[in-house]
Amino acid sequence: MKMKFVKPLLTLLLRLLLAVAVAAIVLAGACILMEGDMKEVMTAFFLGPVEDEYAIAEILREMVPLIFTGVAVSLMVRCGQFNMFVEGAFFGGAFLAGVLAPMLGENFIVTPVIAILAAAVAMGAVGYIPAKMKSSLGVNEFVSSLMLNYIVYWVVMYLIHGVAADPDYPNATMYLEDAMRLPLLNEDTELSSNLLIALVVALLSGLFLFKTKWGYALRMTGDNPRFAVYSGIKAEKYVTSSQVIGASLAGMGGASFLLGNYYRFQWASLPNYGFDGFVIASIAGNNPYAVPLAALFLGYLRVGALQVSRLGDIPNEVIYVIQAIIIILFGAQFVLSRRKKGGRKHA
Repeated sequence: MKMKFVKPLLTLLLRLLLAVAVAAIVLAGACILMEGDMKEVMTAFFLGPVEDEYAIAEILREMVPLIFTGVAVSLMVRCGQFNMFVEGAFFGGAFLAGVLAPMLGENFIVTPVIAILAAAVAMGAVGYIPAKMKSSLGVNEFVSSLMLNYIVYWVVMYLIHGVAADPDYPNATMYLEDAMRLPLLNEDTELSSNLLIALVVALLSGLFLFKTKWGYALRMTGDNPRFAVYSGIKAEKYVTSSQVIGASLAGMGGASFLLGNYYRFQWASLPNYGFDGFVIASIAGNNPYAVPLAALFLGYLRVGALQVSRLGDIPNEVIYVIQAIIIILFGAQFVLSRRKKGGRKHA
Protein backbone atom coordinates (compact mmCIF):
# COMPACT_ATOMS: atom_id res chain seq x y z
CA MET A 1 0.00 0.00 0.00
CA LYS A 2 2.86 2.36 0.83
CA MET A 3 4.44 1.78 -2.58
CA LYS A 4 1.17 2.95 -4.13
CA PHE A 5 2.04 6.49 -3.03
CA VAL A 6 5.84 6.27 -2.82
CA LYS A 7 6.28 5.36 -6.49
CA PRO A 8 4.31 8.38 -7.85
CA LEU A 9 6.26 10.71 -5.55
CA LEU A 10 9.57 9.28 -6.72
CA THR A 11 8.41 9.68 -10.30
CA LEU A 12 7.50 13.29 -9.54
CA LEU A 13 10.97 13.91 -8.10
CA LEU A 14 12.59 12.57 -11.25
CA ARG A 15 10.34 14.75 -13.39
CA LEU A 16 11.22 17.80 -11.29
CA LEU A 17 14.91 17.06 -11.77
CA LEU A 18 14.26 16.96 -15.51
CA ALA A 19 12.47 20.30 -15.22
CA VAL A 20 15.47 21.77 -13.38
CA ALA A 21 17.73 20.56 -16.19
CA VAL A 22 15.41 22.23 -18.73
CA ALA A 23 15.52 25.47 -16.74
CA ALA A 24 19.33 25.37 -16.69
CA ILE A 25 19.50 24.79 -20.47
CA VAL A 26 17.10 27.66 -21.25
CA LEU A 27 18.92 30.00 -18.88
CA ALA A 28 22.25 29.07 -20.43
CA GLY A 29 20.84 29.78 -23.90
CA ALA A 30 19.48 33.15 -22.72
CA CYS A 31 22.88 34.05 -21.26
CA ILE A 32 24.60 33.26 -24.54
CA LEU A 33 22.10 35.25 -26.61
CA MET A 34 22.10 38.25 -24.27
CA GLU A 35 25.78 38.08 -23.40
CA GLY A 36 25.10 37.77 -19.69
CA ASP A 37 27.47 36.43 -17.07
CA MET A 38 26.49 32.76 -17.09
CA LYS A 39 28.15 31.89 -13.77
CA GLU A 40 26.55 34.83 -12.02
CA VAL A 41 23.10 34.12 -13.48
CA MET A 42 23.21 30.40 -12.64
CA THR A 43 24.38 31.14 -9.11
CA ALA A 44 21.62 33.69 -8.57
CA PHE A 45 18.95 31.38 -9.99
CA PHE A 46 19.86 28.14 -8.22
CA LEU A 47 21.50 29.36 -5.01
CA GLY A 48 19.86 32.78 -4.58
CA PRO A 49 16.56 31.35 -3.24
CA VAL A 50 18.39 29.69 -0.33
CA GLU A 51 21.05 32.31 0.36
CA ASP A 52 19.35 33.60 3.53
CA GLU A 53 16.25 33.13 5.69
CA TYR A 54 14.39 35.93 3.93
CA ALA A 55 14.71 34.29 0.52
CA ILE A 56 13.62 30.93 1.97
CA ALA A 57 10.64 32.60 3.64
CA GLU A 58 9.71 34.12 0.28
CA ILE A 59 9.61 30.63 -1.27
CA LEU A 60 7.39 29.38 1.54
CA ARG A 61 5.11 32.41 1.18
CA GLU A 62 4.80 31.78 -2.54
CA MET A 63 3.83 28.16 -1.82
CA VAL A 64 0.68 29.02 0.14
CA PRO A 65 -1.64 30.15 -2.69
CA LEU A 66 -0.16 27.54 -5.01
CA ILE A 67 -1.00 24.72 -2.58
CA PHE A 68 -4.58 25.86 -2.08
CA THR A 69 -5.32 26.35 -5.76
CA GLY A 70 -3.34 23.27 -6.80
CA VAL A 71 -5.33 21.05 -4.43
CA ALA A 72 -8.61 22.65 -5.55
CA VAL A 73 -7.84 21.98 -9.21
CA SER A 74 -6.61 18.44 -8.48
CA LEU A 75 -9.87 17.44 -6.82
CA MET A 76 -11.93 18.79 -9.70
CA VAL A 77 -9.77 17.31 -12.45
CA ARG A 78 -9.77 13.90 -10.77
CA CYS A 79 -13.54 14.00 -11.26
CA GLY A 80 -13.08 15.00 -14.90
CA GLN A 81 -14.08 18.64 -14.36
CA PHE A 82 -12.10 21.56 -15.78
CA ASN A 83 -13.59 24.36 -13.73
CA MET A 84 -11.79 27.71 -14.03
CA PHE A 85 -13.57 29.38 -11.11
CA VAL A 86 -10.61 28.64 -8.83
CA GLU A 87 -9.26 32.06 -9.86
CA GLY A 88 -12.44 33.96 -9.03
CA ALA A 89 -12.98 31.97 -5.81
CA PHE A 90 -9.48 32.80 -4.58
CA PHE A 91 -10.02 36.48 -5.37
CA GLY A 92 -13.51 36.57 -3.85
CA GLY A 93 -12.39 34.69 -0.73
CA ALA A 94 -9.62 37.21 -0.12
CA PHE A 95 -12.08 40.09 -0.51
CA LEU A 96 -14.60 38.58 1.88
CA ALA A 97 -11.92 38.02 4.50
CA GLY A 98 -10.78 41.62 4.12
CA VAL A 99 -14.36 42.83 4.68
CA LEU A 100 -15.40 40.44 7.45
CA ALA A 101 -12.31 40.51 9.68
CA PRO A 102 -12.70 44.19 10.73
CA MET A 103 -16.39 43.56 11.43
CA LEU A 104 -15.60 40.61 13.69
CA GLY A 105 -13.18 42.61 15.81
CA GLU A 106 -9.76 41.94 17.31
CA ASN A 107 -9.62 38.30 18.33
CA PHE A 108 -6.63 36.45 16.89
CA ILE A 109 -8.39 33.07 17.09
CA VAL A 110 -12.08 33.68 16.39
CA THR A 111 -11.78 36.42 13.77
CA PRO A 112 -9.52 34.70 11.20
CA VAL A 113 -11.23 31.32 11.67
CA ILE A 114 -14.72 32.70 11.04
CA ALA A 115 -13.54 34.89 8.17
CA ILE A 116 -11.79 31.98 6.46
CA LEU A 117 -14.71 29.58 6.92
CA ALA A 118 -17.18 32.20 5.70
CA ALA A 119 -15.10 32.79 2.59
CA ALA A 120 -14.98 29.04 1.93
CA VAL A 121 -18.75 28.64 2.29
CA ALA A 122 -19.54 31.72 0.20
CA MET A 123 -17.23 30.77 -2.66
CA GLY A 124 -18.49 27.19 -2.55
CA ALA A 125 -22.02 28.54 -2.94
CA VAL A 126 -21.00 30.67 -5.93
CA GLY A 127 -19.07 27.74 -7.39
CA TYR A 128 -22.27 25.69 -7.21
CA ILE A 129 -23.65 27.69 -10.16
CA PRO A 130 -21.41 26.32 -12.96
CA ALA A 131 -21.31 22.94 -11.21
CA LYS A 132 -25.10 22.59 -11.25
CA MET A 133 -25.28 23.92 -14.81
CA LYS A 134 -22.91 21.12 -15.84
CA SER A 135 -24.51 18.28 -13.90
CA SER A 136 -28.15 19.14 -14.67
CA LEU A 137 -28.08 21.00 -17.99
CA GLY A 138 -24.86 19.74 -19.57
CA VAL A 139 -23.44 23.26 -19.88
CA ASN A 140 -19.65 23.22 -20.39
CA GLU A 141 -18.14 24.10 -17.00
CA PHE A 142 -14.97 25.51 -18.56
CA VAL A 143 -16.80 28.34 -20.32
CA SER A 144 -19.35 29.12 -17.59
CA SER A 145 -16.77 29.13 -14.79
CA LEU A 146 -14.37 31.27 -16.81
CA MET A 147 -17.07 33.90 -17.28
CA LEU A 148 -17.99 33.65 -13.59
CA ASN A 149 -14.47 34.80 -12.70
CA TYR A 150 -15.12 38.16 -14.29
CA ILE A 151 -18.55 38.50 -12.75
CA VAL A 152 -17.00 38.05 -9.29
CA TYR A 153 -14.18 40.41 -10.20
CA TRP A 154 -16.46 43.27 -11.27
CA VAL A 155 -18.79 42.81 -8.30
CA VAL A 156 -15.78 43.07 -5.99
CA MET A 157 -14.51 46.13 -7.86
CA TYR A 158 -17.93 47.77 -7.47
CA LEU A 159 -18.03 47.04 -3.74
CA ILE A 160 -14.45 48.08 -3.05
CA HIS A 161 -15.12 51.45 -4.64
CA GLY A 162 -18.33 51.83 -2.66
CA VAL A 163 -19.87 50.23 0.43
CA ALA A 164 -16.82 48.09 1.34
CA ALA A 165 -14.21 50.83 0.92
CA ASP A 166 -12.20 52.44 3.71
CA PRO A 167 -13.25 56.14 3.74
CA ASP A 168 -9.68 57.13 4.58
CA TYR A 169 -7.99 54.79 2.10
CA PRO A 170 -9.53 54.73 -1.40
CA ASN A 171 -10.00 51.48 -3.34
CA ALA A 172 -9.26 49.28 -0.34
CA THR A 173 -11.03 47.62 2.59
CA MET A 174 -10.60 48.60 6.25
CA TYR A 175 -7.20 48.14 7.89
CA LEU A 176 -6.55 44.74 9.49
CA GLU A 177 -5.07 44.94 12.96
CA ASP A 178 -2.60 42.23 13.99
CA ALA A 179 -5.23 40.57 16.19
CA MET A 180 -7.49 40.17 13.14
CA ARG A 181 -4.85 38.36 11.10
CA LEU A 182 -3.33 34.90 11.25
CA PRO A 183 -0.38 34.64 13.67
CA LEU A 184 3.17 34.65 12.32
CA LEU A 185 5.53 31.69 12.49
CA ASN A 186 8.57 33.96 12.32
CA GLU A 187 8.51 37.64 13.27
CA ASP A 188 11.73 38.51 11.43
CA THR A 189 10.71 37.12 8.05
CA GLU A 190 6.95 37.67 8.61
CA LEU A 191 6.24 34.10 7.58
CA SER A 192 2.58 33.41 8.34
CA SER A 193 0.92 30.35 9.82
CA ASN A 194 -1.21 30.14 6.66
CA LEU A 195 1.54 27.82 5.39
CA LEU A 196 0.55 25.25 8.03
CA ILE A 197 -3.11 25.59 7.07
CA ALA A 198 -2.22 24.98 3.41
CA LEU A 199 -0.20 21.85 4.26
CA VAL A 200 -3.02 20.47 6.43
CA VAL A 201 -5.51 21.11 3.60
CA ALA A 202 -3.28 19.18 1.16
CA LEU A 203 -2.98 16.26 3.60
CA LEU A 204 -6.69 16.10 4.39
CA SER A 205 -7.57 16.41 0.70
CA GLY A 206 -5.30 13.48 -0.09
CA LEU A 207 -6.92 11.38 2.63
CA PHE A 208 -10.35 12.37 1.35
CA LEU A 209 -9.51 11.49 -2.25
CA PHE A 210 -7.74 8.18 -1.63
CA LYS A 211 -9.12 6.89 1.67
CA THR A 212 -12.86 7.58 1.61
CA LYS A 213 -15.80 6.14 -0.32
CA TRP A 214 -16.72 9.63 -1.49
CA GLY A 215 -13.22 10.15 -2.86
CA TYR A 216 -13.30 6.76 -4.60
CA ALA A 217 -16.62 7.59 -6.25
CA LEU A 218 -15.28 10.98 -7.27
CA ARG A 219 -12.22 9.39 -8.89
CA MET A 220 -14.29 6.71 -10.55
CA THR A 221 -16.60 9.34 -12.03
CA GLY A 222 -13.59 11.07 -13.55
CA ASP A 223 -11.81 7.95 -14.76
CA ASN A 224 -14.77 6.17 -16.33
CA PRO A 225 -18.16 7.96 -16.09
CA ARG A 226 -20.11 5.17 -17.84
CA PHE A 227 -18.73 2.46 -15.58
CA ALA A 228 -19.42 4.69 -12.56
CA VAL A 229 -23.08 5.01 -13.60
CA TYR A 230 -23.37 1.26 -14.22
CA SER A 231 -21.87 0.67 -10.77
CA GLY A 232 -24.65 2.68 -9.15
CA ILE A 233 -22.63 5.85 -8.57
CA LYS A 234 -24.67 9.03 -8.96
CA ALA A 235 -22.33 10.85 -11.32
CA GLU A 236 -24.25 14.15 -11.16
CA LYS A 237 -23.73 14.29 -7.41
CA TYR A 238 -19.96 13.95 -7.68
CA VAL A 239 -19.63 16.23 -10.70
CA THR A 240 -21.32 18.94 -8.64
CA SER A 241 -19.63 18.24 -5.31
CA SER A 242 -16.10 18.13 -6.75
CA GLN A 243 -16.50 21.62 -8.19
CA VAL A 244 -18.11 23.02 -5.04
CA ILE A 245 -15.35 21.58 -2.86
CA GLY A 246 -12.70 22.99 -5.21
CA ALA A 247 -14.27 26.46 -5.13
CA SER A 248 -14.51 26.30 -1.32
CA LEU A 249 -10.83 25.39 -0.97
CA ALA A 250 -9.85 28.20 -3.34
CA GLY A 251 -11.96 30.67 -1.34
CA MET A 252 -10.34 29.42 1.86
CA GLY A 253 -6.94 29.88 0.22
CA GLY A 254 -7.65 33.48 -0.77
CA ALA A 255 -8.87 34.33 2.74
CA SER A 256 -5.89 32.62 4.40
CA PHE A 257 -3.42 34.30 2.06
CA LEU A 258 -4.86 37.77 2.69
CA LEU A 259 -5.08 37.37 6.47
CA GLY A 260 -1.54 36.06 6.60
CA ASN A 261 0.25 38.42 4.22
CA TYR A 262 -1.71 41.67 3.88
CA TYR A 263 -3.16 44.42 6.07
CA ARG A 264 -6.09 45.23 3.79
CA PHE A 265 -7.61 44.02 0.54
CA GLN A 266 -6.62 46.31 -2.32
CA TRP A 267 -6.07 44.00 -5.27
CA ALA A 268 -6.90 45.80 -8.48
CA SER A 269 -6.84 42.72 -10.72
CA LEU A 270 -7.17 38.95 -10.61
CA PRO A 271 -3.91 37.59 -9.11
CA ASN A 272 -3.63 34.57 -11.47
CA TYR A 273 -3.12 32.15 -8.57
CA GLY A 274 -6.14 30.18 -9.74
CA PHE A 275 -4.60 29.68 -13.15
CA ASP A 276 -1.32 28.77 -11.45
CA GLY A 277 -3.28 26.02 -9.73
CA PHE A 278 -3.60 24.21 -13.06
CA VAL A 279 0.17 24.36 -13.45
CA ILE A 280 0.68 22.91 -9.97
CA ALA A 281 -1.96 20.21 -10.46
CA SER A 282 -0.36 19.23 -13.78
CA ILE A 283 3.08 18.93 -12.20
CA ALA A 284 1.68 16.99 -9.22
CA GLY A 285 -0.27 14.60 -11.43
CA ASN A 286 -3.51 15.77 -9.75
CA ASN A 287 -2.36 14.16 -6.50
CA PRO A 288 -3.01 16.37 -3.43
CA TYR A 289 -0.16 14.69 -1.56
CA ALA A 290 2.30 15.83 -4.26
CA VAL A 291 0.92 19.38 -4.55
CA PRO A 292 3.16 20.88 -1.78
CA LEU A 293 6.25 19.51 -3.51
CA ALA A 294 5.13 20.95 -6.85
CA ALA A 295 4.36 24.28 -5.14
CA LEU A 296 7.81 24.27 -3.55
CA PHE A 297 9.37 23.73 -6.97
CA LEU A 298 7.44 26.54 -8.65
CA GLY A 299 7.99 28.85 -5.67
CA TYR A 300 11.73 28.16 -5.86
CA LEU A 301 11.66 28.83 -9.59
CA ARG A 302 9.98 32.20 -9.14
CA VAL A 303 12.19 33.38 -6.31
CA GLY A 304 15.20 32.34 -8.39
CA ALA A 305 13.78 34.37 -11.27
CA LEU A 306 13.47 37.37 -8.96
CA GLN A 307 17.11 37.00 -7.95
CA VAL A 308 18.15 36.83 -11.61
CA SER A 309 16.07 39.88 -12.57
CA ARG A 310 17.93 41.94 -9.97
CA LEU A 311 21.15 41.35 -11.89
CA GLY A 312 19.66 42.99 -14.98
CA ASP A 313 21.26 40.48 -17.38
CA ILE A 314 18.20 38.31 -18.08
CA PRO A 315 14.61 39.63 -18.37
CA ASN A 316 11.98 38.07 -16.11
CA GLU A 317 10.03 36.88 -19.17
CA VAL A 318 12.62 34.13 -19.67
CA ILE A 319 11.25 32.44 -16.55
CA TYR A 320 7.78 32.37 -18.07
CA VAL A 321 9.29 30.67 -21.11
CA ILE A 322 10.84 28.07 -18.81
CA GLN A 323 7.51 27.61 -17.03
CA ALA A 324 5.69 27.14 -20.35
CA ILE A 325 8.20 24.52 -21.51
CA ILE A 326 7.82 22.64 -18.23
CA ILE A 327 4.03 22.66 -18.56
CA ILE A 328 4.32 21.28 -22.11
CA LEU A 329 6.64 18.50 -20.88
CA PHE A 330 4.33 17.48 -18.05
CA GLY A 331 1.26 17.80 -20.25
CA ALA A 332 2.82 15.62 -22.94
CA GLN A 333 3.75 13.01 -20.35
CA PHE A 334 0.16 12.97 -19.08
CA VAL A 335 -1.29 12.55 -22.59
CA LEU A 336 1.16 9.77 -23.46
CA SER A 337 0.40 7.89 -20.25
CA ARG A 338 -3.36 8.10 -20.92
CA ARG A 339 -2.85 6.81 -24.48
CA LYS A 340 -0.72 3.97 -23.16
CA LYS A 341 -3.45 2.97 -20.71
CA GLY A 342 -6.04 3.22 -23.47
CA GLY A 343 -3.94 0.98 -25.69
CA ARG A 344 -3.71 -1.64 -22.97
CA LYS A 345 -7.48 -1.64 -22.51
CA HIS A 346 -8.08 -2.29 -26.22
CA ALA A 347 -5.34 -4.94 -26.42
